[in-house]
Amino acid sequence: MRWPADTDIGSPERIPRYVVGFGVTLTLVLIGEIALYRVFVPTFVFRGVFLVGVITTIPFLVGIAFGGRWLRTSDLSPARYPRVVGWLLGGLVGFLFVNLALIVTMPTESWVQAVSWIRWAIALGAGIGLLVGCLEGRAIERTLAAERASLRAEHVEEQREYLDYLNGILRHEVLNTATIINGYASLLYEEAATTDQQRRWAEIVIAESEEMSTVIDDVRILLQSADGELQLEAIDLSRLLTDEVRKLEHKCGPVEVETSIPPDVSVRADDLVARVFGNLLSNAVEHNDASTPRVSVAVDPGPETVRVEIADNGPGIPDSTLETIFERTESHGSSHGIGLYLVRQLVSRYDGAVEVAETGPDGTTFAVELPAASESQSTASSSAHSTEAP
Repeated sequence: MRWPADTDIGSPERIPRYVVGFGVTLTLVLIGEIALYRVFVPTFVFRGVFLVGVITTIPFLVGIAFGGRWLRTSDLSPARYPRVVGWLLGGLVGFLFVNLALIVTMPTESWVQAVSWIRWAIALGAGIGLLVGCLEGRAIERTLAAERASLRAEHVEEQREYLDYLNGILRHEVLNTATIINGYASLLYEEAATTDQQRRWAEIVIAESEEMSTVIDDVRILLQSADGELQLEAIDLSRLLTDEVRKLEHKCGPVEVETSIPPDVSVRADDLVARVFGNLLSNAVEHNDASTPRVSVAVDPGPETVRVEIADNGPGIPDSTLETIFERTESHGSSHGIGLYLVRQLVSRYDGAVEVAETGPDGTTFAVELPAASESQSTASSSAHSTEAP
């Protein structure tokens, strides 16, 4: 056991050392007392009253020394140490006073018996006081911890309500505005734009309004992923990836997609996992400067985890942004925006991992590993989907 290295003898952090030292000192006093009695009054050592006093003193001496070590290793705040010592001293003085009164009113046979009685009273009073102080300190700490936990829960609930309110504003006000902007920009592009420059401006407005809608939807997904208790189930990854690839081809136009997706591969996740692969597939095309974007999706199922690799033939990721690509961005410096941050948050939600497995001028490969669903989970999930089907 290592004690604090501070040199301030009045520091509360040194109190456990003093308590242990006090217990050791009382133990040495008892040993010295026995040695002296063996020399000068050997018959008293073997008297029943002395032996009972020694036997009943030893547990309290051990308790005092152990109590000091417990203070040092427990989660009790050093701010509580002086109060614990106060209880120790209070117990010692109080019990000693009572026993001194008894010694006065009931005279002992000899001074030797009186000294032994006083030593016994000091050990018992100090031990009981230390025990009461430790118990009170733990009770106070637990009460304060419960109060802090209650305050944190209230604060979290207030934050949740505030975030829900902001989410409502985003979806009902900002999203509606983005939809209106997109609609009018589309009309301008189709009916009012007469030059290539005007059509280009309209395309920019349309693209930015669609990006705004995507970000708002990502915020909703993030809030949903943090709301309530996590309930994971077996998700048919084979079918999910096939659906996401079909959506990609429909949304992004001409795309060469190569897939290697074994049937009946399931992972332990929830419905939000579709957002992981939707974002990665969209990034593979949206940030691709090739004349014909190519995307490959490969699934490698294992007994414990399922690995999914999504590769593209884009320009690669610059080294300057590679280390922070999954972090939140406060500006538009990162073209990947909130999408990859959302990917990492969701993958972490499922106790999985996501990384940039490879990147360069020939393209980038993202790798996602998710826990494989057990056979019983997959069977239960399939039965549930069959029951829900019309």
